[in-house]
Amino acid sequence: MSVLVCSAAAVLALFQDAAPPTPVAAPGAEAMVMSTLEDLRKGELFLDASALEQGLAASFTLIEGGSRISGSFAYLEPIRRLRERGGEVKELRFEQTLVRVYGGSAVATYRYTKSWNETGVHHREQGWSSDVFELRDDGAWLLVLRHRGK
Repeated sequence: MSVLVCSAAAVLALFQDAAPPTPVAAPGAEAMVMSTLEDLRKGELFLDASALEQGLAASFTLIEGGSRISGSFAYLEPIRRLRERGGEVKELRFEQTLVRVYGGSAVATYRYTKSWNETGVHHREQGWSSDVFELRDDGAWLLVLRHRGK
């Protein structure tokens, strides 16, 4: 029986050595996530898809208004088109922001207010958002999921 226990322990040790290390957030990670969130807000405000792309995971998912968009391209392309058509975001505020870091993941929740003009029509929207971030190996935080609701 002791041989079996030793063998199981040896196999477990092999699997632990083979597994890639899980990124662990450094002290001040909340501030880094807040900075990333602010960069994303500015990108959305200025309809700057290139700036937004820097902070999005390729597998980014948006859940908003009862619909789901998967993939960063599916999120960024409408922003590019809105800018090409002369659309303009007049206001985008994130308020009551709370960031919590859990190892290599972080969640930011906040109240947002957004108003924009598109082809001569003014739109206004406000609600709550929960954004989920993932820590990359190089220390950057990427947005992987955004869930917005009224």
